[in-house]
Amino acid sequence: MAHYRRAGTPFTEYDAQNDRAAKARMLELAGGDPTVPCIVVDGRYRQSGWGKPLRG
Repeated sequence: MAHYRRAGTPFTEYDAQNDRAAKARMLELAGGDPTVPCIVVDGRYRQSGWGKPLRG
């Protein structure tokens, strides 16, 4: 999330590890992919993780 903070991009962070509802929503958006972060922009899933190649 440091990337978004440095860029001044507002975002909302959810705890998918400890919040069952957040985890269920993440898995729904990411098609079952448990990789974090799950990046969603304007309600649309974009990608999971930061690796190369990007997942999602």
